[in-house]
Amino acid sequence: MQKNKRTQFGVVVIFLLMFLSPFIENTRGIFIPIFKEEFSVSNTLISGMITGVSLLGMGVTFLGGAITERIGQRKTIFLGILLLLGGILIQSQAPTFFWFFLGFIPIIAGINLYNVAANTLVPILFAGTSTLAMNLFHFMYGAGSTVSQNAIGFLLERNVTWRSIYVYIAVLYLLILLVFRFTHISDAPKVEGAEKGPNLLKSPLLYAFGFALGFYVFAEQGLSLWLTNYLKVAFGFKESLGARYIGIFFLVFALGRFFGGFLVQKTGVLRSVLVSQILALLTLTAGIILGETYVIVISISGLFFAVVYPSLLSLVTGIFRERPGYATGMVITLIALVNNLMTLLMGILTDLLGEAKSIYMLPLSLVLSILLVVYIRKEAEKRKSLTPRGKKGEEA
Repeated sequence: MQKNKRTQFGVVVIFLLMFLSPFIENTRGIFIPIFKEEFSVSNTLISGMITGVSLLGMGVTFLGGAITERIGQRKTIFLGILLLLGGILIQSQAPTFFWFFLGFIPIIAGINLYNVAANTLVPILFAGTSTLAMNLFHFMYGAGSTVSQNAIGFLLERNVTWRSIYVYIAVLYLLILLVFRFTHISDAPKVEGAEKGPNLLKSPLLYAFGFALGFYVFAEQGLSLWLTNYLKVAFGFKESLGARYIGIFFLVFALGRFFGGFLVQKTGVLRSVLVSQILALLTLTAGIILGETYVIVISISGLFFAVVYPSLLSLVTGIFRERPGYATGMVITLIALVNNLMTLLMGILTDLLGEAKSIYMLPLSLVLSILLVVYIRKEAEKRKSLTPRGKKGEEA
């Protein structure tokens, strides 16, 4: 009984970690104007930094599946938290942009390791309802994004420095690390006769998932990274007001993820994802075109972004059952590759064309993601079902 309680508490801690993840990852956009001013750097250098450390982090993600298979999900999550802590502390004390750049490396590595471990563990812990569980799990990310965006906007209005905010976040991670140490989480069982890596690398479907999610993630994270900067330059909005609009985006995003998971579980993954992406594209594009008075429409698009990532990712462990950790690591690596390249391109185009034009990269990326999901759905129809029979709600 005591062991069962420790396991349940461990699951709660994993969900709390997902809640805490966006406190660093999804608040960088608010700080971009501040970083540019404090370190005297351009949009291109900022996006180059994000892209550079993310590409280094991709190496960790690529190996993340193998690391998880070797040491288990629990130890991998623990290692990820330690890396995050180290990176946040380096950044909070960085005297120059170079040290700030270095601090991002362990942060990205820690986030990627945690993502691989947690995203392979949750579907197994909740077998039979993995799509619902993944949406609820990632709902915590949306909820954390809403809280973090509004909290940081509140603190900035009261002249709390970004360095102090980073120290506060490090303290939260330290508390989670200490609590996690005393929980019990069983690692996913190892599968005998697992499919070799090269065979997975030859699967077009693996790449389709990676690129579809990559373009989607760029559109979602691009809003958190660049919307504040866009609103400041295009309309003269303060950083705190930009944070409010992003906060609204992630509020409806969190609500959509919480309730959307139940809908996806009943109606099928790919059908729900396609409808959601199309509605997200329409509302995001409309909000950009309508301009200053209707910026709120951009925020509302978060409702339709909500279910895409966890729903598609939940299919990966079902399709590549022989080596779910390795497949998930590969998909997340491809996601990072696409997101990093698009982020770099975004920064370059912002400097060349201006914020008012480069912002259209976000809906364009959604279009590319939709086309790839259409391809995945066609492949699903050929196979009749992407996941094992008998798992209600997880069919394509």
